[in-house]
Formats: sequence, structure tokens, C-alpha cells
Amino acid sequence: MLPRPQRLVRHRDFQATYQRRRRVDHLALTLYVGRKSQGTPRLGFVVSKKVASKAHDRNRVKRRLRALSLPLLPRLESYDLVVVVRSPALALDFAELRTVVVQLFQQAGVFNPAGVINDGGE
Repeated sequence: MLPRPQRLVRHRDFQATYQRRRRVDHLALTLYVGRKSQGTPRLGFVVSKKVASKAHDRNRVKRRLRALSLPLLPRLESYDLVVVVRSPALALDFAELRTVVVQLFQQAGVFNPAGVINDGGE
């Protein structure tokens, strides 16, 4: 589970990130990059009913994304990030999903410069 300060939970935070219109696409996922947040990166995950009609499928892919994002958090700069899941992501195993997420983060330029660890800025 992501720590509370590193979660996007409010609708207006998601909307602000979408309106920023900075995004990176992949066949399985889309990453939206929002404004820089205070101190720590914040992540939100979206899986629509169009992608997975059953709640347990939507929850499973979100659990996987949270689990693979947790070790990446210290490497991320303090942006608001929204990961939108597309249908092909449901067929990916954990390792493939992790590879896709790392590629998206690299393409978006949200990783810290080498050697810099984000400790939350407190």
C-alpha cells in the first residue's frame, strides 16, 4: 500500500493532472504528469469499467501497480502522476507490467537524476 501522502485521492487532483495535458502513452498504460507536488511524488491509478467489468479485476491490476510503484518512489521527482490502465495491461504479468511502468516513467522524465534519493523533503 502506498503511504497516504503519496496517493492521489481527490477528484480535483486527478482533474488537475489530466488538464495539464502532459502524457506518455503505451499500448497497456497511459501516464499523465501533473504539477510538482510538495515534497513527495503522488500517484493515482485509474481502471475503468470499460477495461475490466469486474471489480476484482480492476482491483487486482491496481494492487499490482501499487506494489511495483512502491520501490520506485524514492527515485521519482515530486510530480503528481496518474496511471490509466488500458485493456492489454490485464494480460501482462507482474514483471512485464513493471517494465512498462519503468519505461513510462523514463519517457516522462520523472525519475530523479542518478544517485539522488527523494526522502520526502521534510
